[in-house]
Amino acid sequence: MSTFLNRWSSRRPIPAPKRGPQARLATPLAAGRNGLRFTEILILGVLALATLFALSKPIFGITLHLSSISHFPLLLLGPLLVLHLTGRLLNRDARDLASTVSATWPLVALALFALGGSALARWEFGIDDTYLSLGVYLLLLPFYFASTPNEFERSRSWAVVLMAVSLAFSLAALGGEVLRGGVAALHEIEYIVIGGFLLMFYWVRSTAMKCLALALLIAAAVLNQKLTGYIIALLAVSHITVLAGWQRLKHEWRGAYAVTAVVGVLLFAATAVLLYFEFRSVLPSGNPEVRLRQYEAAWYQFLKSPIWGHAYLEGSGEEYVENFRVMNIPTHSDVLDILKHGGLIGLSLFIWGYAKIFLVLNKAVALARGDGVLHPYFVWMRFFHITALITFSINPLLVRGPYLVVLWANLGMACGLAYTLMAHHKRSSA
Repeated sequence: MSTFLNRWSSRRPIPAPKRGPQARLATPLAAGRNGLRFTEILILGVLALATLFALSKPIFGITLHLSSISHFPLLLLGPLLVLHLTGRLLNRDARDLASTVSATWPLVALALFALGGSALARWEFGIDDTYLSLGVYLLLLPFYFASTPNEFERSRSWAVVLMAVSLAFSLAALGGEVLRGGVAALHEIEYIVIGGFLLMFYWVRSTAMKCLALALLIAAAVLNQKLTGYIIALLAVSHITVLAGWQRLKHEWRGAYAVTAVVGVLLFAATAVLLYFEFRSVLPSGNPEVRLRQYEAAWYQFLKSPIWGHAYLEGSGEEYVENFRVMNIPTHSDVLDILKHGGLIGLSLFIWGYAKIFLVLNKAVALARGDGVLHPYFVWMRFFHITALITFSINPLLVRGPYLVVLWANLGMACGLAYTLMAHHKRSSA
C-alpha cells in the first residue's frame, strides 16, 4: 500500500494551492511609488478649496472666510486625514512617529494650551470670541506632516500639485481684482498671492516668464494698496536679487557676499522707511493710531500676568472707541495676542516651533538645489513661512478658518516633504 502511494505521488505532483482574485480594495489601499493616491488627491483638493475660501474676496468680490460656512473645509479635512492616515497604518507606510513629534511638538503644545483655555472660556464663562479656532486648526499640524509620502518620487508629485494650486489661485485673485478695477486692500494678497508669483519666478525657466512673474508680483502689491504688501514685495525683490548673486559666486567669496548682502538689505530697508515718511501722504497709512492704542493695551495686559498671560480664558477682541462707537476687534497683531493670552510660555512655544520649521525648510532649500521641482517649491515655502509671520505679526489673521488651513497645511506638508528629501539624500550619500 505504501509502495502504491509513493508511486502515485511521484507521478502526480501535488499542485500549488490556488490563489483567489485580488480584493478590489487591495490596489487602491496599496502604497504607491509614483503619482498620487486617491486619499492624497482628496486632501490636496480640500486644501485648494480652503485657498479658494481665503481668496474669495479678490477672486469673486465676496468674503467666505467670515461667513457661516468658513469652517466647511475643516469639516471635510478632518475625516479625510483620518481615512488617509489609517490606510497608511494598515499598509505599514506611516511616517516615523519620532520625526512627526520632533518637528511639531512645540506648536502642538501651544495648540493644546489655546484649546484648553478657550474651551473653558466659552463653555464655563460664556465668552464667544475665543481662540478655539487657533487651537483646533493648529492641532492638525502633525497630521499634515504625517500625511506626506515617504517615497521621494511621490513627494515630487505632491510638490507639483501644491505649487500648481498656489499659482492658479494667485493668478485668479489678481485677475479678479483687475477685472473689477478696484483697489483690493486685502491681507490674503500680501503673502499668498505675492508668494505665489515668487514661486512662479523660480519655477519657470525662460527669462520672459521670469520677467512676467516679477511684473505680476509688483502689480499685486500696487493693486492691493496695503503697506504690508509693499513690504513683502520689497522682500521678494531683495530675495531674488540676493539669491541670484549667491548662486553665481564661488564658495570662497560667499562669506564676504553674505556680509555685503546683509548690509545692503539693511540700507535698502532704511531707504524704504525714509521714503515712506517722505511720501506717506500718498501711501496707505496702516492705521497707526488704532494699532498703537491696541498694542499698548495688549502690552499692559501681558504685564499683569507675564508667565502664562490670560491662559486663553478671555475674549480675543479689544475694545476700541471711534466716533463714540465701541467696537470689539482683534488686536492688530497675532503674535502680540499670543504673548497677551499665552504669556512667555505661549510665545516661547510659538517661536520655538516656528523656528524649527524654518530650519527644516532652509536645509531643504540647500539639499534640493538643482532639482527643477523641489528647489522652487522649498524656496517658495521658506518665503511663505517668513512673510506669513510678517503678515500676522501686524494683522489679525489667526482667528479665521480658511487662513489657518492655508497656513498650517502648507507648512506642515512642506516640513514633511523636507524630511522625505533629507531621508532620500541620506540614503543616496550612504
